[in-house]
Amino acid sequence: MFDFILDCLRALRDWIVEKIQGVINFLKDVVSWFKKLKLDKNKDTPFIMKGKEFRQMLHQAPVKNAGIFEAVYDEEADEVTASRELQADGLDRQTREALDSADDGLVVLS
Repeated sequence: MFDFILDCLRALRDWIVEKIQGVINFLKDVVSWFKKLKLDKNKDTPFIMKGKEFRQMLHQAPVKNAGIFEAVYDEEADEVTASRELQADGLDRQTREALDSADDGLVVLS
């Protein structure tokens, strides 16, 4: 599934980039965005990845010191249905720990 998600991300032409003054807060910035999307847990797979790794994958240089890319993969439609990139000066402890726990840079949230 990881390879397919990467292929979908490479195909994205436009996504929302939000710049945050300060640090990305896992609950306030990440979890709340996914909650607003009213996802179906039977078909939607929310995930985040390090912004730097996402930008390297797309061969672009990062604009800010830290960031993440977050998106939703719809398993039924077999496509990424929502996505955004957050750029900030840093990450809070919870976001950093979640990303550091992933061997391949991708954290699937449930």
